[in-house]
Amino acid sequence: MGLIAYVGRADIRRQWRSYAGTALLLALAAGLSLFALAGARRTQSSYPRLLRAGNASTLAVINPGYFDPGLNASIAALPQVVQSRTYVSFEVKVLVDGVPDFSQALEATGTIDGRFFDQDRFAPTQGRRPDSAKPDEVAVNELAARRYGYHMGQRLELGTYGVDQPLDAAFVANPTRPKLTTSATIVGIGVFPDEVLQDEGDRTTRMLLTPAFSRAAIEHVTYGVQGLVLAHGDADIAAVQDQVNRDAPPGTIAYRVTSVDVLHALRAVRPLSLALAVFGVLVGLAGLVLVSQALARAIRHQRDVRAGLRSMGARQRAIAAAGMAGPVVAIVSGAALAVVLAVALSPLMPAGPVRKVEAHPGFDLDATVMGVGALAIVLTLLVAIVVVSLLEAPERVAGRAHAWRRPSWIITRATGASMGPAAVAGLRFALEPGGGPSAAPTRSVMVGAAVAVTALVGSVTFGASFTNLVDHPRLYGWSGDAVLSAGTGYGNIPLDGARAILDHDPAVQAWSGTYFGVDQIDGLDTPLLGMDPGAALLPVVLRGRNLEQAKEIVLGAATASTLGKDIDDRVTLSGAGAPHTLRVVGIASFPAIGAVHTAHTALGNGALVEHQLVPGYDADITGQMHGDFGPRAIFVRFRPGTNAAAELAHLKETTAPLDVVGGLDVLPVQRPAEITTSSSVANLPTVLAGTLGLAALTSLALALGAAVRRRRHELAVLMAIGFTGRQLAGTVSWLATTTIAVGLLVGVPVGVVVGRSLWRLFAGTLDVVDTPGVPVLALAAIAGVAIILANAIAAVPGRWARRVGTAGLLRAE
Repeated sequence: MGLIAYVGRADIRRQWRSYAGTALLLALAAGLSLFALAGARRTQSSYPRLLRAGNASTLAVINPGYFDPGLNASIAALPQVVQSRTYVSFEVKVLVDGVPDFSQALEATGTIDGRFFDQDRFAPTQGRRPDSAKPDEVAVNELAARRYGYHMGQRLELGTYGVDQPLDAAFVANPTRPKLTTSATIVGIGVFPDEVLQDEGDRTTRMLLTPAFSRAAIEHVTYGVQGLVLAHGDADIAAVQDQVNRDAPPGTIAYRVTSVDVLHALRAVRPLSLALAVFGVLVGLAGLVLVSQALARAIRHQRDVRAGLRSMGARQRAIAAAGMAGPVVAIVSGAALAVVLAVALSPLMPAGPVRKVEAHPGFDLDATVMGVGALAIVLTLLVAIVVVSLLEAPERVAGRAHAWRRPSWIITRATGASMGPAAVAGLRFALEPGGGPSAAPTRSVMVGAAVAVTALVGSVTFGASFTNLVDHPRLYGWSGDAVLSAGTGYGNIPLDGARAILDHDPAVQAWSGTYFGVDQIDGLDTPLLGMDPGAALLPVVLRGRNLEQAKEIVLGAATASTLGKDIDDRVTLSGAGAPHTLRVVGIASFPAIGAVHTAHTALGNGALVEHQLVPGYDADITGQMHGDFGPRAIFVRFRPGTNAAAELAHLKETTAPLDVVGGLDVLPVQRPAEITTSSSVANLPTVLAGTLGLAALTSLALALGAAVRRRRHELAVLMAIGFTGRQLAGTVSWLATTTIAVGLLVGVPVGVVVGRSLWRLFAGTLDVVDTPGVPVLALAAIAGVAIILANAIAAVPGRWARRVGTAGLLRAE
C-alpha cells in the first residue's frame, strides 16, 4: 500500500495543474447548476414567503361603490375573523398653486385601522412606510414614482374632496375648494402586496395615506376594502361570505381570496422557475460531461506508470486505486467549491419582480439542493473515473494499441480531394485518436463541444420563441391592439358616443365591447368576459371555435382543466340563482383584463359568455340597475401599418369628451403577469449556457495542449518530411476547427429540437398559442463565432507545435 500511496501522491504532484483546472471547471459548471436549481426553488416560494412576512389577509371584502362603517364593524365581529383591517379610498388630488393637477391621477389609499401597515404590509423599495400617527407623511408606489417623477423627500400639497364634488360636470373646468388640504412628504416608494406579481391591466398609480390622515378625512371616504385574517384560513371563507351577503345590500359586495391570488402568482412565477430549473439541469449535465472528459485525459496520462506497476506485479485494483487519488481530490474539492460558488451567487435570487421585496434577502443555503446536488455530482464522477480506470487497465490498453484501426473515410476523401497537407494532418489528428503513448483522444472533446452547443442553441431557440410570444399579443389572448377601459374596469362606456368616434376613425379596423364579472361555473368561482356572439374581437381560441350563440361558452384552458371539461361538454352557470346550462364550444387564451383589484380573466383562466349572462352587466358601480348601460371596456384593432403610439394618443384625445364616471383609460395591450415576470429573466438561460460554452472552449484549449504534447513525435516526423512551422500551426488549427465543427454539426440540430421542446413545455404552462421560433441568423452567428474562437484558442498550442525539436525526438529512429 505504501507504493500505491506514493504513486498516487506523485501523480498529483506531476499533474496538479490539470487537476486544479478540472476542479475549477467542475466548480464553475456545478456551481452554476446548483445556483440555478436553488434559485428556481427560492423563486417559486418567494411570493408565499412575502405574504407570510407581511401578515396577509385570507379574504378581502370589497365595497366598490360605498363604505358602511356599521357593516364593516359587524364583519370584523364575525366569529371566524381573527383580525380585520380596512383600507378606504379618498378623492385626493395633488394641488399645484391651490388647483388640482388632473394629470396626476392617484388612487388614494388610506386606512382606518392599519391595513398596509400591520396587515398586508406595504413593502418599501426606497425609504420606509409612513408613520401611522403622522397625517403629513405618505408613500407612493413605484408606478406613480416613475410616471409622475416623485422622489424621496418631495413635498406634495394634497386636496381631499367630498364624494359628490368630482361628479359635478363642471368640476374639471372649474374645480371647487377641497374639503381638506394637507402638506405631505413622500417618505417611501415601494409596492403593495397585490402589485408584486401583477397583470399590467391591474396596475394603478397609488398613494398610501396614514391612519391619522384617514381618521381626519373619514367623512369623505368613497369606498372600502376590508381585509380579514380568518381562524381556519380558506375553510372559513364560505361561512363568512354567506353572512356578509345576508347583511349587505344585494349585488354590492365583491370578494378577493388571497389563496386564489397566490395560485395566480405561483402560476405567473412557475414558467420562470421551470426555465431556471431546466437550464440548471442542462448546465449540470454538460458540466459533468466536460469534467468527466478532463478526468479521463488525466487518467490516460498515467498509462506508463500503470504499465510499470503491472510489470512489478501490482493487482488491477491497486493500480486503479493509485490512479484515482488525483481525480478524487479534484472531484471533492470541485464539488465543495461549487457549493461555495452557488451560495455566493444566491443573493441574485429570487429571480423576477419579487426579488426587490424578498422577505429574506441575501445569502441563502438551500440544504436540499446543495446536499443532494453535491452528493449526486460526486457519486456520478466517481463512477465515471472507476469505469475509465478499468478501461485503462494495462492489458486493455496494450490490446487496443496493437489493434488495427480502419482509417477514417473522411481522411481518405480529404486526401483524394487534394486538400493541403496541413488540413489532412489536422483532420487525422482530430478523427484518428492514435494509440499507445501518442494517443490523444479528441472525440470526447467533440462530445463536450456538442453538449455545450446543444445547451447554447437550445437557450437561444427558447429565447427567440419567448420574444416571438411577447411581440405578438394574439398569442396570449389579445385579438386587438388597444383597449378603452372605463373607471379602471368599474365604469361603463356610452355606446352611442363610442360608436360615433370609433366608426369614423380611419385608423380603427374593428372594435368590440366587453363586460366583466364573476360567477360560478359548476361551483367554481370564475371570472367572466361578456361579449356579443360573433363579435369582431373575441379572445383567441386554442381549440374548437369561438362564441356564436347565447347558449354557448368558451373556457380558458386552465379553467377547463380544473373543471374537467372539454369541447361539447355541458357546464352550469349559476346566474345569481337563475342557472344556465351552456355547451363548451372552445378552449381559449384570454386577455388579462378586468376591474382592478378583482378577479379577472388572464390566459387560461376565465370564461367567455354572452354579455347578458354576466352578473351586474346592467348595473353601475354602486349597484344601481340601468338597462342601457354600455360595456366596461372596448377592444380596438388598428389597421395594418398604423403607428400604434400615435393612434393611442389620438384616441385619448377623441374619447376624452365621453361622459364616463371614473374616467376613461386608453391603454395598449396589457400583458399578463406570466409574461412580465418571465421577461425579467428571459436572457438568464442564455447567460448560463454561454458560460458553459466558455467552459467548453477552455476544455478545448486543454485538449489541444495535450494533443500537441502527446503527438510531438508525429509533429517531428511531419517537420522532418518537410512541413514548415506555418504548416504545423495550420495542422493544430485544423484540429481545433474539426473538433468544434463536429460539435456544431451535432449540437445545432439537437439544440434546436431541445429548445423547441422546452418552449412547448413552457407555453403549455402559460396556456398561450404554441409558436416556437428558430433564430437562423443567431445560429449562424454562433457557428461562426465558435469556429473563430476555436482557431484563436489554437494559436498558442500552434506556436508550441512550431517549436518541436526534430533532432532530439527522432534520434532513436
